[in-house]
Order: sequence, then structure tokens, then C-alpha cells
Amino acid sequence: MPKWSNYQTRFAVLACVGVLLTSVVAFSLATYFFNDTYNRSLRQSLTDTLQTGEALLDDYASGQLDKAALREKVNPAFGGEGLFLMLMDSQGHAIAYTDSAVPYLAANAADRLISRLREGQNSSIATVSEEGNTALIAGRTTADGMVLAGKTLSPVSSAGAFFRSRFLPFMLFFIAAALLLSSMATRLTYRPMRILTDAAEKLADGEQVLLPENMSGDMNNIAVAFNHMSRTIAASIQELRLEKETLSLILESMSDGLYALDEDGQVLQENPAARQLLGNEQSPAARRVAQALRAAAAHPDDPPAGGLIEQGGRTLEYAVSPLPSSPPRRRSALALIRDVTEQERLEHTRRDYVANISHELRTPLASMRGLAEGLRDGLVTDPEERMRCYTIIVDEVTRLSRLVNDLLELSGLQSNPATFEMEKVDPGDLVWDLHDRNASLFEKSGLSFSFSLPEEPLPMVRSNEDRLAQVLTIFLDNARKYTPTGGTVALGAERAADGVRFYVRDNGIGMDEETQRLAFDRFHQAERSHAGKGSGLGLAIAREIMQKLNVPIALTSAPGKGSEFSFVIPLTSPEPAGQGKD
Repeated sequence: MPKWSNYQTRFAVLACVGVLLTSVVAFSLATYFFNDTYNRSLRQSLTDTLQTGEALLDDYASGQLDKAALREKVNPAFGGEGLFLMLMDSQGHAIAYTDSAVPYLAANAADRLISRLREGQNSSIATVSEEGNTALIAGRTTADGMVLAGKTLSPVSSAGAFFRSRFLPFMLFFIAAALLLSSMATRLTYRPMRILTDAAEKLADGEQVLLPENMSGDMNNIAVAFNHMSRTIAASIQELRLEKETLSLILESMSDGLYALDEDGQVLQENPAARQLLGNEQSPAARRVAQALRAAAAHPDDPPAGGLIEQGGRTLEYAVSPLPSSPPRRRSALALIRDVTEQERLEHTRRDYVANISHELRTPLASMRGLAEGLRDGLVTDPEERMRCYTIIVDEVTRLSRLVNDLLELSGLQSNPATFEMEKVDPGDLVWDLHDRNASLFEKSGLSFSFSLPEEPLPMVRSNEDRLAQVLTIFLDNARKYTPTGGTVALGAERAADGVRFYVRDNGIGMDEETQRLAFDRFHQAERSHAGKGSGLGLAIAREIMQKLNVPIALTSAPGKGSEFSFVIPLTSPEPAGQGKD
């Protein structure tokens, strides 16, 4: 059975009630008009019969008719249509009557009618039943006597029985058929609407529904329009689903954190980057961002909030903006979180870089300017003093030249994508050559300088010999600079598990953990009192060279116990950074 909606049921009930009421009214009107017509005919027949009887009684009283003639006119003239007539004198004695009226005139009801006429009533009427038959008798008093006219009601009863046996069952059948047809018409009328209602409910649940386009009339146009709407909505839902999935993938892959809350603190959106950057909800950074988000959601007209947060040794930058909303949705806000640790470090490095360059350039320039102005103004007249000034100026110029060369070298290493030419390098020859070239420098500095090689020849490695020599020279210069007089410096190479290890070891002042962390930064000098005329760029250049060679530098040091710089060149050296294979 189909499930009808309330309005369909009400319509069907009202239709059935309407048909039923229409049938009842039609039945009542038919009964009323039938009875009224028959009653008017009956009254007219009785009236005509009474008038005929009065005329006959008047003729009899005037002598125009004798009793025999009167009876002849009364008896055969009536009775054919159930009519009968009885004429009586003023004393109530019967003069003439229709033979068919005898059973009715002898009944008690007829006697009571005659008694009322004798008592002075001008007219009266009574219904008389005799042996299962019924007659209607009317009486009237005249100057010559009394006239009784009657009509049997048997034909009337037959008509009523016909009406009840034929018309009433027909009406009942008509009512039942009308109810059935109204029910069928209701179902046929509302079947398309029921289909449309069910389809609309499914469409509201997100399903794609298509109606049959073979309905009649306007319903077919509605079905076509509904199917077009269903296809459009399905395409829009699919597009929204794809956009949502794309947005979800974008949020998942973002390195910046995305964090959204409503004014009650409920999390609306949070990508993995936000969870990683902020930690759990109880972390100081998460609480601070959540507080800013709730404030922005509660007061969307305020200027956007933001700031920096320290979280787990990292610097986080967040920016908060309110999101558009309308009732009944709660107001919310969105925070974009970025890890700016490296950016802050680079900015700090840039500031230090500018400050260091300014310091390194200002000191020799100020010294040379003072000496040059003294020479120009003739303030220095002693030849030896003048020679000393010239020597200082040359030394400062040499220092500036060396600083500029180091800066250009470092800049070229950082910006030039070209790689070094690789060649076979003999570790023993490289160590021996470096020791031979630097021995005199260490001797002048009052340091003991030695080298160490294993008894067995070291295997050949593939690298750039000039760059390896440059890096080891930087390590040697650094050791010579930070090792007090009488100290020792050792240069060596040895066999490692995966290649050949080169090292420079000293017993100088050493470095703490913070100094080791900053040792390879530009212009960093561990201790100015031991810096001499260094530029602070040597270790930064060494790091850039070894990064080009894809070889890491190892640093081991402790305050007061010296330092060791080392690196391992693999026997099968990897391709340098930036160099592809053909």
C-alpha cells in the first residue's frame, strides 16, 4: 500500500464525504419530489370526486335524479382507478355508494369520520385500513347531506415499494461507485505528487533522483524541470566535494599552520602543520593563539591581531583574522601560523654581517686616514717614523684586500652553481706538502707543528686537491691563531671505515658549545684577543667548500683542551652538489 501524506488523506476523505453528501441530497430531493407529486395528484383526485358527489347529491335533492339513477351514476362511474363515492342525506343515511367502498365505509375509522361530520364539521379526512388494504377518505357536509370520497392507497404502496426496491438500491450502488471512483481519482491525481514529494526528500538527503518524463499534462513539465534541477544540484555537490577534497589536501600539505576556532573555543579547522607547530592544546603557544582567536571572533571589528611566540626553541609568527559568519552560525576566527626561526636567524645574521663588515672596514680605514693626514700635513718629519707610517698603511691595505678577497670567495661559493673539477688525490702527498709550506709560520709563532701519516700508504681518493688544501690551510690558520705560544698543532690523515680522514688538532683555548654552534658563521671570532688580523670568514669559507663537495665537517672541542677539525673523503666519493650525471 502506498504511504499517503496528510494532505492526500484529507483530500480523499473530503472527496468521499462530498460524494456521499451529494448522493444523500439527491436521494432526499428525489424522495421529496416524488411524494409531493403523488400527494398533489391524490388531493386533486379526492377534490374532484367530492365535487362530483356534491353535484349528484344536489340533483337528487332537486328531483332531477331518482335513487336508482343516482346509484347507477355513483357505482359504475367510480372504482376503476381506486376511487369510490358515498352520498348520504342530512340524517346520515346512505343514499348511494360505490360497491368497492363497502369494506372501507364499514370500518370504524369511517364511522368516526361520519360522526365528526354529523357533529357539525364541514370537512374531515381519515385513513382507513381493511384486510391489508388502505384507503384515504375525505368527507364534506353540504346543505343536502354529506358526501364521502375515497381512494385506495394500494397503488401508492406499490409505488413506494418500487421506489424502495429499485431506486434506493440504485442510489446505494451509485454512492459506492462514486466513493470508489473518487478514491481512484484521488490516487491517480496525487500519485505524481507523491512521486515528486519522495524524490524531493531523497534529493534533500543528497541523492541524485530522476523522475520519469512520461507523465501527463503539466506534471511532465514539472518532471523535466525537476530532473534538470537534480542534475544541476548533483553536479554542484560533486564540484563542492572535489573542492573540499582539494582544499583538504592543500591544508594537509601546507607547511604553515592553519587553526580556526569559534567564539566558544570549539576547533573548526586544524591542519597537521598547526598541530606540529603549536603542540597540544595546553601548550603556551596554543593557549595564546586560542585566546587571540576567541577575542577576534568576539570582536570582529577590531584590528587584526598577531605576533611572535617562542615554542620549543623555535620562533612562531601568527596572524589572526575574523571569518565572515551569519546567524545561526557562531562567529569564528582563523590564525595562520608560520615557523620563522630560520628567517629570524637569517635576519639576525644579516644584521651581524653588516655590522661586522662595517667594523672590519672602519678600523683600518680610520687608521689609514689618521696616518695619511699626518703625513700630508707634515706632522711626521722623522724618516723612520714616516717609514713606520707607510708600513702600517700598507699592512692595513693588505688586510682590507684580504678581507675583500675573502668576501668575494665566500660570495662566489654561495652563489655560483658550478662545481669543482674532481680528480684523484694522494692523501700522503697532500699532508706532506701542507706541512712543508706552513712549518715556518708555526715556528715563528712559537708553536710545535707536526704531521702524522700511517705506515701503510693511504688509498687514493677522488676530490679537488686545491680545495682540500684550502680547507686544511684554514684549519691550520685557525689553530695557529687560537693556540698559545708553546702549544702544539698536528696535521694528519688516517684510514677510516669508509674512506680517508683528514684532521687538524691543537691544544689551544678550545670552544664551548655556543662557540662551536657559531664557529662556521661569517665574521664570528671566538675571542678577539686572539683574533689577530683575521677576518672571521675562514671557517665559513671552509664550510661552503665542503658543502660543495658533499662532505660534512666534524668539530670536537672543549674549553682549555683544544680543538680538532676533521672530515672524511670517501674512497668512492659522491658527486659534488649541483653536478648531475650525463
